[in-house]
Amino acid sequence: MKLLDELHHRLGSKSRIRSLFKDVSVQDLEKMLDRLKEVHKEKLQSRVKEDAKRQKKMTDIAAIQKEMADLGITLSDLDSLNDSGKSSKRRRTVAKHTFQYENAAGQTVLWEGSTTGRLPKDFQEYLERTQKKRAECIMK
Repeated sequence: MKLLDELHHRLGSKSRIRSLFKDVSVQDLEKMLDRLKEVHKEKLQSRVKEDAKRQKKMTDIAAIQKEMADLGITLSDLDSLNDSGKSSKRRRTVAKHTFQYENAAGQTVLWEGSTTGRLPKDFQEYLERTQKKRAECIMK
């Protein structure tokens, strides 16, 4: 992005453009202009295509909404249809515990978490230092 900002700055004023291209021949300048015009044309064509796609999508959405209204179907009807046909995956509930440990400064710290997963760095250091297991630090 820095290159684009630099280019925008350099080409932002006519005097900077003159100083930048003072040693460039007219033929080379015309070649550059032709290439820039081609890139500009491609960008415009791409924008027109994207606008056409977006417009078609909006037209299709409006047609679907009209058809749904004619049939008396709502989005909640579709959601309930999807929910009943889908086998929901059950996520296991992770038991949360409160752990008590001492940090390097000797302060007692309470931390709430599970018996699996990542730990705070000072808790990891405490476990390594004391050779305890995580479960041994659970408060009753």
